[in-house]
Amino acid sequence: KKYDFLYMCLKDNDKCETGWHAFNKNWELAEKCLDIMCNKLHLRGLLVGRINCKLPNGCHHLMEKTDFLKYNTFIEKYNQCRFIFCPNMYDASPRVLTEALARNLPCLVNYNILGGWKYVNEQTGEFFHDENDIEEQAKKLMNNLNKYEPQKYFLDNHGKHKEGKEFLAFIKRIIPKLKNKM
Repeated sequence: KKYDFLYMCLKDNDKCETGWHAFNKNWELAEKCLDIMCNKLHLRGLLVGRINCKLPNGCHHLMEKTDFLKYNTFIEKYNQCRFIFCPNMYDASPRVLTEALARNLPCLVNYNILGGWKYVNEQTGEFFHDENDIEEQAKKLMNNLNKYEPQKYFLDNHGKHKEGKEFLAFIKRIIPKLKNKM
């Protein structure tokens, strides 16, 4: 693999000032964690979306930055990585998390994420709380990469065959007239 991890956080403007994307993807926590992941653990990362933005000192030689990528190009990047890094908190159930799991990438996810936590378990990856336990949790993840089965878990437990049926049942409950038509 070319990279140990992938983190997606689009820049908000040409000056890389904090805005909506940085807030949703928790760039503030990510910077602290990237510093540890680069300088203590020497992990190689791919940062998608923040080209020309500053990285923590010591990360420049271990991380590649790209601009926004077309969807097919972005999906191919999963194949070059060992795990997905999601420090997100307010970005409820980020699509990159489920895409990564479906592409068989384990995850390292912020415990405080508002949505998406249901995808993280002993088969898919690890949680971390903040910069104080990222080192320990990243080491745990890296030491157990061969034990996780994220794709199998995701396909067995999620998708239209499961959630699609649950959604239809929900719709039938809230709109009784549809119950007789479906």
